[in-house]
Amino acid sequence: MPLTQTEVGMEEEEKLETTLGDLIVALTEETARFVHDERETYKLVAFILTDLMHNSGPVSKSWH
Repeated sequence: MPLTQTEVGMEEEEKLETTLGDLIVALTEETARFVHDERETYKLVAFILTDLMHNSGPVSKSWH
């Protein structure tokens, strides 16, 4: 009989509830720590978001 994920010590998958706004705030705060010009910070955050949206694929169902 095969072991389940719980039996081998792995926790069940947790769902994380978040919004796009939460992501933007987090990216902005972290980027501002390294880029001290506010305008450049927003440009970089926009670039990161654009890259994420255009280069994302389907969510993987398995652990890599």
